[in-house]
Amino acid sequence: METSNHFTCLTYDTIDFLILSKYVLFGIYIGTNDEGNRINFENEVLPRLSIGGFLEKEFNCRHTEDCNVMLVMNKIDFDEDLQKKIVDFTGTAFPATGNFAISVNSSVTSRIIDISFLRLIPEGIRKRTNECGISAIGFTERRQILLSPDNLLRSFLRGSL
Repeated sequence: METSNHFTCLTYDTIDFLILSKYVLFGIYIGTNDEGNRINFENEVLPRLSIGGFLEKEFNCRHTEDCNVMLVMNKIDFDEDLQKKIVDFTGTAFPATGNFAISVNSSVTSRIIDISFLRLIPEGIRKRTNECGISAIGFTERRQILLSPDNLLRSFLRGSL
């Protein structure tokens, strides 16, 4: 049985945030001073959510590098309610491709990780942590938190609206 999976890893000082790579179409470095709720990319205007500060505040961590990375995702991986919230928050409709971006202020890598190191959250606190986007945790040489992108974005938008 396969015990590894492909993840997009957001590296912060004390935590690696993991997102299953199937949600991320691609990532691109966009510079350090790029702000706003939309970004022009490949002749499209993409809705953009800047979640780096949110991750730092919620998980008491700091970015390791001064960079701004855009991770492009597609709306088809998320339910219609969340799609509407993204459009309402950014004030930008999805382009014909359905792509949107989240940006983080840390380095991003692609990794194959042995998922046997990840553990489900204890049942007593699972509902609350899942609402925040946390699906599992791992402790190897660094803390690792597996994020559910849809629940993470819901939590981000709840705190931002």
